[in-house]
Amino acid sequence: MLIKIFNHTKLTATPFFQTLIDFLASHDDVTLRKIKAAFTDVTNIERQIENFVQAGFIAREDKRYTNNFKVYTDSDVDYALPARQPETLVFEQPFFVAAKSELATKLAETRVQQTLANQTNSITLHFSSDFLRQEDNLANYFYHVAQRVALSPLEQQVFQLIGDVDPEYALKYMTTFLLKFLKKDIVKNKKPDIFVQALILFDYIKLVDEDNYQIMLAISEEQLPQVTFDNAGEFIAAQLRQTQKIDNFMSL
Repeated sequence: MLIKIFNHTKLTATPFFQTLIDFLASHDDVTLRKIKAAFTDVTNIERQIENFVQAGFIAREDKRYTNNFKVYTDSDVDYALPARQPETLVFEQPFFVAAKSELATKLAETRVQQTLANQTNSITLHFSSDFLRQEDNLANYFYHVAQRVALSPLEQQVFQLIGDVDPEYALKYMTTFLLKFLKKDIVKNKKPDIFVQALILFDYIKLVDEDNYQIMLAISEEQLPQVTFDNAGEFIAAQLRQTQKIDNFMSL
């Protein structure tokens, strides 16, 4: 059985981790000798395995190795449950799904409601993305840079502007500029800084004529409810019901 990992950490994102857990899922009575024989080209193999064991992803008992996590399959979920209202669902730990299952496909078709807040003001930015975070938006940009995920062409343009910037620092300047649209439909800016230029690239604002900008985000006083999970199964059940795409917006 092949396994798909969601919510990667630095450890689970290593190529050997993926190949090892697939190997353990399809083999019994696996010793260190068997692992070394199967992966002769992997360097520091014992150290890597020890890291996986210490992190709790791999179990070692009587010198035998097994996966130490649940792999969710179609039998673990109910696809007949109705869709739920858009919410920001939070589960940050890695979880594991059978790669060729309907569940993996269904999860990829769901939506992620994302928020970006900051400490400078009360502005919160809301985005709606595909579950695999492949769509271009500011929340995904920060995530991809932090997780060292390959950037899309648009994200590469943004990276040339702001690079691996601290999100809090960037949002301070971005939201300060966006606040101006609460009082005016059109805001003048003769020399947009790199953060304003990034907002332009994402189409959150647009140039309407020389030095004048219009916001493309809806402005609302609503906040999407946030639900935090500490159990992967409960999160998956809720996420499968999160199918509604909403327009990006800004709230106070």
